[in-house]
Amino acid sequence: MNSIAVRLKRHYLPLIIVSLISALIFFLTWKNFDSITFIADSTGYISLILLASSLLIGSFNLLLKRTNPISSYFRRDLGIYGGTLAVVHSITGLFVHMRGNMWTYFLNKSEQGYSIRLDSFGLANYVGVLSALLIVLLIITSNDYSIKKLNPANWKNVQRITYLMFTLALVHSVYYRIVADNLNRIYYLYLPILGLILVFQFIGIKIRITRI
Repeated sequence: MNSIAVRLKRHYLPLIIVSLISALIFFLTWKNFDSITFIADSTGYISLILLASSLLIGSFNLLLKRTNPISSYFRRDLGIYGGTLAVVHSITGLFVHMRGNMWTYFLNKSEQGYSIRLDSFGLANYVGVLSALLIVLLIITSNDYSIKKLNPANWKNVQRITYLMFTLALVHSVYYRIVADNLNRIYYLYLPILGLILVFQFIGIKIRITRI
């Protein structure tokens, strides 16, 4: 099913519909936001859920005794779409807080000059940028040409960076909750997502070992 038209219809269209429904729910439930903040926040949460879902597919296939190929178009498209939303979140996020002064996301200014910002806000931004760069790398290599060029084994190793990228994205999200002095989402969203992924990864590893 390598037809772009088919993938757009079967994969991307449902993902877009789900995203729009989620965005509508956010719009109706959130208060006191402007357009740029809404785009940054909604794309951030939706991308986090989609990327987490892409990490669970392999373990689900093993658990259900389904074929677990090197790459499937659905998993790849899920990652591409979720990653694209994450990039949108990263770009728009730079306009939410210090609008017009993007350097203040990463640097402190004093009488002595500039220094690297190492408070929770600065660390959140540095970790977020690193995660975004890894996402761009993963999107660029998520195609048949890259699989053939790198060979499937090397390509799979590159795609395993997804786990590091997602961990950094979670750390970025946690730091921002600390900055906002609102830890509820850490306990009710981020930790459950992390726990779910770890549990299913453990199950997947155990299944692989028992099949050897």
